Amino acid sequence: MSIQSPPALLELEGNSLLSDKYTAIPDMEDLPIELFPPLFVEAFSRGHTEVLKKMVQAWPFTCLPLGALMRKPQLEMIRVALHGLDMLLAQQDHA
Repeated sequence: MSIQSPPALLELEGNSLLSDKYTAIPDMEDLPIELFPPLFVEAFSRGHTEVLKKMVQAWPFTCLPLGALMRKPQLEMIRVALHGLDMLLAQQDHA
């Protein structure tokens, strides 16, 4: 019999955010920076389009890991991420 370790608090928070997109969307600005990469991959993999768009717009790093996700070709999710980038650029042009 094997004993599994309990999920980390950050992992629980990420799962909670992905389980309810209406809660996740306003919380992106308050999201701990450590959660962005794993939550981004999960949102991409699970097809959470609205969460993914908001994550792209609030992305705190200089590099967005779209290239790594190309190994799992989900064209719709890549399109959503690029749409989020377009929205971010439009916001910056108007600022």
